[in-house]
Amino acid sequence: MTGAELRVLRKRKGLSRPALAALAGLHPDSVKYWEGKARIDLRGWAPDRILHALGAGHLSQRGIYPAWREAGYFCTVMRARYGVLEATDLSRITCGRDRRCRAKTRKGKPCRAKPLPGKSRCKFHGGMSTGPRTPEGRMRIAKAQGRRWRGLRRR
Repeated sequence: MTGAELRVLRKRKGLSRPALAALAGLHPDSVKYWEGKARIDLRGWAPDRILHALGAGHLSQRGIYPAWREAGYFCTVMRARYGVLEATDLSRITCGRDRRCRAKTRKGKPCRAKPLPGKSRCKFHGGMSTGPRTPEGRMRIAKAQGRRWRGLRRR
């Protein structure tokens, strides 16, 4: 769900931001914050309160967590009810596999760190360069920096 969709739900009910905030028990600035977001995580506390105040509590995903096991990620969803985790069939929740580094640790288990934006690996497994290691590489970088500084001085 996006903030724009949340705004449309609020306007369909004929509510202002302060009125919705009062119904949800939140500050009016928090309603403005959630309506301005590009993507809303519906598992949060505040979106849950807003959706219930709008009468769209069925859209809330409060208490839903992706299931993780030692062998890796499974595309199942767990819902917390009465202190017990139960399996739930929700096709709209995606598997968490693509949000983790795809490298293996020294112990052979998958890395649990998040990858850098636009990359598939974290900063520890090749997502971020640490610079040149050999003398030839250092000389090449030094020459490139010299060219860059000379170009900046000419301007």
